[in-house]
Amino acid sequence: MGKPKFDPPTNTFPYKISRRLNILSVPRKYIIDTGEGMPALTPRGIRKSALNSQLSDRVHDAAWPYLRRFLIIKRMYKHRFDQERLERIDRMIEAANTTCYSKLANCVLDLKKQDTKEVKKKRGWSESEWKKHMDYISQIAGPRKDFRPPPVKRGPAKPLTELLPRINQICWRPDFKVYRRLSQEAGYRNPVKVPPAALKYVISDRTKKLAAPRVIPQPM
Repeated sequence: MGKPKFDPPTNTFPYKISRRLNILSVPRKYIIDTGEGMPALTPRGIRKSALNSQLSDRVHDAAWPYLRRFLIIKRMYKHRFDQERLERIDRMIEAANTTCYSKLANCVLDLKKQDTKEVKKKRGWSESEWKKHMDYISQIAGPRKDFRPPPVKRGPAKPLTELLPRINQICWRPDFKVYRRLSQEAGYRNPVKVPPAALKYVISDRTKKLAAPRVIPQPM
């Protein structure tokens, strides 16, 4: 028989213990066992094995603050910190700018363009630019245009007695082909009247078979 997959339950632990849990319960080598079942800690509460561990790249990248905080600190204390301290902040900005978290947050900056933008000073406007700007301000500062349509020019008013002859003339229906009834058309056929060819028609056996209703079987 092979090794059982589960350890039988005991009086202190009335459950089955799988082989995988037994493997995971074995303490790792970097944990210093003091005999009390807990790893050794320093007087400040730091685990001694953590001081000797190697820092992974993920933890190293996550330890850097947000890139925006470095830029705000550099802008606020640019004229208060000495040059050595500013260079140290620049190195920290470069390190935080290359982390995977900055790429995922889409906040990676081009530091070369950033430096030239800070050093470069804004130049003043020329006379032509000022003239163009003032012309635009004078244009938008004026009153709004009146977009209402102009009034309709109408002729002199007339009494109704003078307009009645023309009204009576145009009120009659014109004698156009469009306004004729269908019965007045040359090719009109009366739908009630049966054509003479239909009275001589002899129905075939195939048509009789198609015209008979289908027999629907009834349940017993």
